[in-house]
Amino acid sequence: MNTIKIFLLALLPFFSLNSCSDENEDRWVDIPNTEVKPVTAHNKVIYEVNVRNYSAEGNFAGLQKDLPRLKELGVDILWLMPIHPIGVENREGSLGSPYSVKDYKAINPDYGTTTDFKSLISAAHAADMEIWIDWVANHTAWDHSWVTEHLDYYAEKDGQRPYSPENWYDVVQLDYNNANMRAAMIDAMKYWVSEFDIDGYRCDAATFVPLSFWKEARQQVDAVKKITWLCEGDNASYMEVFDYDYAWGFNTAMNNFGSSNDVTQLVADCQLLFNNSAYKDKGRMVYVTNHDLNAHDGTEFTRYGSSVLPLTVLSFTIYDMPLIYNGQEIGMNKAMSLFEPSPVEWDPANRIYVNLFKKLTQLKRTQPALEDGANRGDLKIYPTNNEKVFVYSRIKDNSEVLVVLNLGRVAVRFKFTEGIPSGKFKDYLNNTYKEFSAEEGITLLENGYAIFVK
Repeated sequence: MNTIKIFLLALLPFFSLNSCSDENEDRWVDIPNTEVKPVTAHNKVIYEVNVRNYSAEGNFAGLQKDLPRLKELGVDILWLMPIHPIGVENREGSLGSPYSVKDYKAINPDYGTTTDFKSLISAAHAADMEIWIDWVANHTAWDHSWVTEHLDYYAEKDGQRPYSPENWYDVVQLDYNNANMRAAMIDAMKYWVSEFDIDGYRCDAATFVPLSFWKEARQQVDAVKKITWLCEGDNASYMEVFDYDYAWGFNTAMNNFGSSNDVTQLVADCQLLFNNSAYKDKGRMVYVTNHDLNAHDGTEFTRYGSSVLPLTVLSFTIYDMPLIYNGQEIGMNKAMSLFEPSPVEWDPANRIYVNLFKKLTQLKRTQPALEDGANRGDLKIYPTNNEKVFVYSRIKDNSEVLVVLNLGRVAVRFKFTEGIPSGKFKDYLNNTYKEFSAEEGITLLENGYAIFVK
């Protein structure tokens, strides 16, 4: 019997993830991302941008300058964290949180002017990328003009109006029983669509706001231009309005795996995510990290240790729309504050991560099996004789993506025990071809992964 060892991209023992050695630089040359477009509107990749920290300039111009790199990376959607002026009263840190909004119809002067923002949007559209902006509807900064001009726009609690919700002391809670406030909020949301031609809203703490408001807002905003709506939350009832929400529960499951290394439980959590009938016709966003996790819970390396690479592959292939947070694609191991200057450290970039992300975005964007929402491909799990190995296929019609993960911390050799993938597959990361058999043993290095495309 022949022993087949699948050589896998980036299957190295856990090493310093902030830099590459000279040896790695020699071995892992840049892989250009072939110019492709998503095969459907359900094969897109979203990228979260903290404008303050993204570039050395910390503004729209710095981001616009980098659009060619993001295009080459394979990004379809740029989600910008809040771009509005930040409150000063009760500010947290020296710069304050972007989620403490002082004026819904203005731009943070640190980021540029309205002309600069329009230039960014125009350049992104020319590159076939969408611009979504973060919308903070639940609360405002203490020094928003509404506090002095329309105190009735704010909720009352224990005789105090306004008050800070959720121990977020730099903001104050709005009152969604006030029809005038709701109208003013919707007017501001329409402004960015009509005046700037944005393409979507990521709605912060959306499930803290009544669903009835979002129904009203979407109807009026979409009358200006049909855009995409992403809900920060995981309440399925809100999908009556939203196109996507956060798969928060699944991220919690991945974090738990980072601590337990319980592969059986992770597989069960993947099945739970995939089989949730409440999302049969709607999409969800899957992520290894984001601004909240990075700032408050630590980097993905803190949370997942040596499993970062296979979990990254998982996030792009197990279910729906994958998110990249700024700096994630270079393997940067840095927690970035939401309240202080904390720029992305773009150099040195870990080429293993850069090249893998390019391959993953291209895979997501070109395989019908990886569509999201109502069009998502089926999930088939292949049992093996090793409890640390997770093998699954995403299948839709003639499109099949087979993923093989070793989520253990030692090299393994395994066989299929109940069924085998049939047909001839391309080893996507190595450009070779393979057919599987029940007798053949397959070897994966520690924290290894392989992707096969039929």
